[in-house]
Amino acid sequence: MARILIADDEPTILQFCTFALEREKHTIITAETGPDALAKLKASKPDLLLLDVMLPGMDGYTLQLQMAEDERLFRVPVIVMSALKPALSLFSKFAQVSASLVKPFQPEELNQAVNRALNDERIKELKYHPYM
Repeated sequence: MARILIADDEPTILQFCTFALEREKHTIITAETGPDALAKLKASKPDLLLLDVMLPGMDGYTLQLQMAEDERLFRVPVIVMSALKPALSLFSKFAQVSASLVKPFQPEELNQAVNRALNDERIKELKYHPYM
Protein backbone atom coordinates (compact mmCIF):
# COMPACT_ATOMS: atom_id res chain seq x y z
CA MET A 1 0.00 0.00 0.00
CA ALA A 2 1.05 3.63 0.47
CA ARG A 3 3.82 5.26 2.49
CA ILE A 4 2.19 8.01 4.58
CA LEU A 5 3.86 10.73 6.65
CA ILE A 6 1.81 11.98 9.59
CA ALA A 7 2.96 15.38 10.90
CA ASP A 8 1.29 16.21 14.22
CA ASP A 9 2.57 17.17 17.66
CA GLU A 10 -0.26 15.45 19.55
CA PRO A 11 0.75 11.89 20.52
CA THR A 12 -2.88 10.74 20.64
CA ILE A 13 -3.49 11.89 17.04
CA LEU A 14 -0.27 10.22 15.88
CA GLN A 15 -1.28 6.96 17.59
CA PHE A 16 -4.87 7.12 16.33
CA CYS A 17 -3.89 7.81 12.71
CA THR A 18 -1.06 5.27 12.78
CA PHE A 19 -3.35 2.55 14.11
CA ALA A 20 -6.16 3.32 11.64
CA LEU A 21 -3.85 3.46 8.63
CA GLU A 22 -1.68 0.48 9.53
CA ARG A 23 -4.90 -1.56 9.71
CA GLU A 24 -5.31 -0.66 6.03
CA LYS A 25 -1.74 -1.94 5.38
CA HIS A 26 -0.14 1.49 4.87
CA THR A 27 3.44 2.16 5.98
CA ILE A 28 3.55 5.05 8.45
CA ILE A 29 6.25 7.63 9.12
CA THR A 30 5.67 10.21 11.87
CA ALA A 31 6.99 13.68 12.63
CA GLU A 32 6.20 15.88 15.63
CA THR A 33 7.63 19.20 14.38
CA GLY A 34 7.53 21.14 11.13
CA PRO A 35 11.30 20.92 10.51
CA ASP A 36 11.25 17.16 11.21
CA ALA A 37 8.33 16.73 8.79
CA LEU A 38 10.16 18.65 6.05
CA ALA A 39 13.32 16.58 6.55
CA LYS A 40 11.33 13.32 6.39
CA LEU A 41 9.46 14.53 3.30
CA LYS A 42 12.75 15.15 1.52
CA ALA A 43 14.36 11.92 2.74
CA SER A 44 11.50 9.50 2.12
CA LYS A 45 9.18 11.24 -0.40
CA PRO A 46 5.99 9.66 0.94
CA ASP A 47 2.89 9.00 -1.16
CA LEU A 48 0.79 11.23 1.12
CA LEU A 49 1.19 13.76 3.93
CA LEU A 50 -1.30 14.16 6.79
CA LEU A 51 -0.48 17.66 8.00
CA ASP A 52 -1.51 19.37 11.23
CA VAL A 53 -1.96 23.13 10.92
CA MET A 54 -0.20 23.94 14.21
CA LEU A 55 3.24 22.36 14.51
CA PRO A 56 6.18 23.48 16.65
CA GLY A 57 9.19 24.88 14.80
CA MET A 58 7.31 25.52 11.55
CA ASP A 59 3.54 25.67 11.14
CA GLY A 60 1.69 23.57 8.60
CA TYR A 61 1.06 26.52 6.28
CA THR A 62 4.78 27.33 6.05
CA LEU A 63 5.55 23.66 5.47
CA GLN A 64 2.95 23.53 2.69
CA LEU A 65 4.49 26.64 1.10
CA GLN A 66 7.91 24.97 1.11
CA MET A 67 6.45 21.82 -0.45
CA ALA A 68 4.71 23.80 -3.18
CA GLU A 69 8.02 25.49 -4.04
CA ASP A 70 10.03 22.26 -4.11
CA GLU A 71 10.05 20.49 -7.46
CA ARG A 72 10.56 17.11 -5.71
CA LEU A 73 7.63 17.55 -3.29
CA PHE A 74 4.93 19.58 -5.01
CA ARG A 75 3.03 16.49 -6.22
CA VAL A 76 2.79 14.88 -2.77
CA PRO A 77 -0.93 14.96 -1.89
CA VAL A 78 -1.77 16.60 1.43
CA ILE A 79 -4.63 16.14 3.87
CA VAL A 80 -4.76 19.03 6.33
CA MET A 81 -5.93 18.41 9.91
CA SER A 82 -7.02 20.96 12.52
CA ALA A 83 -9.32 21.31 15.50
CA LEU A 84 -10.08 24.82 14.22
CA LYS A 85 -12.21 24.60 11.08
CA PRO A 86 -11.50 28.22 9.95
CA ALA A 87 -7.76 27.47 9.85
CA LEU A 88 -8.35 24.89 7.13
CA SER A 89 -9.52 27.53 4.64
CA LEU A 90 -5.97 28.97 4.53
CA PHE A 91 -4.90 25.91 2.55
CA SER A 92 -7.49 26.22 -0.23
CA LYS A 93 -5.02 27.96 -2.56
CA PHE A 94 -2.77 24.89 -2.68
CA ALA A 95 -3.62 22.44 -5.45
CA GLN A 96 -1.77 19.71 -3.53
CA VAL A 97 -4.33 19.78 -0.72
CA SER A 98 -6.72 16.97 -1.48
CA ALA A 99 -8.84 17.11 1.68
CA SER A 100 -9.16 18.56 5.15
CA LEU A 101 -10.25 16.90 8.38
CA VAL A 102 -11.61 18.66 11.45
CA LYS A 103 -10.35 17.04 14.67
CA PRO A 104 -11.64 14.88 16.16
CA PHE A 105 -12.53 12.66 13.22
CA GLN A 106 -13.51 9.03 12.84
CA PRO A 107 -11.32 6.29 11.32
CA GLU A 108 -13.77 5.97 8.42
CA GLU A 109 -13.40 9.69 7.61
CA LEU A 110 -9.62 9.34 7.68
CA ASN A 111 -9.59 6.26 5.46
CA GLN A 112 -11.98 7.83 2.94
CA ALA A 113 -9.87 11.00 2.73
CA VAL A 114 -6.68 8.95 2.35
CA ASN A 115 -8.15 6.80 -0.43
CA ARG A 116 -9.40 9.89 -2.30
CA ALA A 117 -6.05 11.65 -1.94
CA LEU A 118 -4.04 8.65 -3.11
CA ASN A 119 -6.25 8.37 -6.20
CA ASP A 120 -6.44 12.09 -6.96
CA GLU A 121 -5.43 12.26 -10.63
CA ARG A 122 -5.58 16.05 -10.53
CA ILE A 123 -2.54 16.16 -8.22
CA LYS A 124 -0.59 13.65 -10.31
CA GLU A 125 -0.99 15.91 -13.35
CA LEU A 126 0.07 19.18 -11.67
CA LYS A 127 2.68 21.24 -13.46
CA TYR A 128 5.42 22.78 -11.35
CA HIS A 129 4.82 26.51 -10.77
CA PRO A 130 6.63 27.90 -7.72
CA TYR A 131 4.76 30.64 -5.88
CA MET A 132 7.84 32.78 -5.42
